[in-house]
Amino acid sequence: MDRKKAGYNVISGFGSQIIIIVLGLIIPRIFLTNYGSDTNGLTSTVTQIFAYMALFEAGIGQATRNVLYAPVKGNDKKGISYVMSVSRRYYRKITVYYGLGVVFLALLLPLIIKSHINYWTIFFLVIFEGMTQVISFWFTQNWMQILMVSGENYIKVNAEMLGRVGGYGIKIVMAYAGLNIAIIQFGYFVLSLIKLVYYYYYMKRHYDWIDYSAAPKDAKLPARNSFIITEIAWTIFSSTDLIILSMFCSTELASVYAIYNMVFSNVNSLLNSVYLGTHYILGQTYSSKQDDYIRIHDSFTSIFVGSITILMSTTYILILPFIKLYTKGITDINYIYTSVPLFFCMIQILSWSRFITGNLTALAGYAKQTSRVSVIEAFLNIAVSLVLVSKFQLVGVLCATVVALPFKVVYCAYLSDKVILKRNFTRTISILGVNYGIFAVTVYINNFLSLRINSYFEFLFKAIAVLLICLLIGGVLNIVVNRNLLLIGRKIIKRCR
Repeated sequence: MDRKKAGYNVISGFGSQIIIIVLGLIIPRIFLTNYGSDTNGLTSTVTQIFAYMALFEAGIGQATRNVLYAPVKGNDKKGISYVMSVSRRYYRKITVYYGLGVVFLALLLPLIIKSHINYWTIFFLVIFEGMTQVISFWFTQNWMQILMVSGENYIKVNAEMLGRVGGYGIKIVMAYAGLNIAIIQFGYFVLSLIKLVYYYYYMKRHYDWIDYSAAPKDAKLPARNSFIITEIAWTIFSSTDLIILSMFCSTELASVYAIYNMVFSNVNSLLNSVYLGTHYILGQTYSSKQDDYIRIHDSFTSIFVGSITILMSTTYILILPFIKLYTKGITDINYIYTSVPLFFCMIQILSWSRFITGNLTALAGYAKQTSRVSVIEAFLNIAVSLVLVSKFQLVGVLCATVVALPFKVVYCAYLSDKVILKRNFTRTISILGVNYGIFAVTVYINNFLSLRINSYFEFLFKAIAVLLICLLIGGVLNIVVNRNLLLIGRKIIKRCR
């Protein structure tokens, strides 16, 4: 059953991301051609600002999942009801404050963003974006935690995919009709109500037994404060670039960042869909069979760090030809920056280098220790960004992120290997080292390449060829440093047969 759930999660997650990526590449192009870089930069900035607003929910989801693993694995319905009732109280309490924050932001943001778009358009854009999340916090976020821990993330993925496809359809129709962007955001809000109905009936059918009054009113989620600090730090760390560019440079330059980030985020989302569909295996294994955990830990590290390295190596070679093709005919600002792809690729590789080790530190109860490093990382990123943005602009904020990332990579590796698993660093260093080497060689070789792409069909053909080469080289080298991957591959082939 666990293998079936993991399979459903991976297939639905990966498949839906392919559809979302294709549509996600079309929409910004339509926005650029119909509304201009100013509007595209504004909408991207508002989205990133709402990543900060999501901090009202900080720590609740991670703390809920950590406590749910054991009762879900043991099919303890009373224990599940207890955790879910505590979690719901947290979510509904913060929703009130979140709603007030949305109104305040809608009034303030039009005054501080450097944009040519009028006050009321920005106001209603923020209002409708915020109300969508209000619905999510009050109703669905609590339900998402039990679905993820139970290995049913595919339910969420399918609903989100249908919502995104519907939302993209609304954007395409309304953009070509020339409607105000605030009206487009209202369409997204209506879709969130439809998704709510879907989740409600699924939970009523499969989890109607959950008692949301099972826990006393003074019950709390363990380690939530530590997870709050970590999530706040991560949000500050990952969501400052666009805001700093919009405030110190322009929304047009923020649009340039958004286009590059769109590509890398889409590539990252492919791998993230696989991770979200399988990471519950780590939590359930650690809570019940810790002797088996080490093998799974190393396998997950090799799979995800190796995969992101292969994807980033491919993207690094293809990104500039794609950007030239994608922004063809757009002249209000220059979109070609030869040094930008290197920084974006390094950010993704370094970030994934700590996913598995960071997950283990949370499972093992070291959230407080890692939260301190997260705070240092976040403020280092902001400080360096503010120093570099005036002179180096886009490159400056990206460089700041790359400078800050290695601290937590090293610390999480130390905690997971030395403190928790009580072993040396040999396996982790070999896995990370071989993948860093693969990407470094890719950067060097790309200096001698000169890809010219004149159509999307030609791009697709060359992208497949480059990906297959990177996959072959990266796959072989990762198997060399971790033979468990070969055993896993054999098992998968055997099961498929």
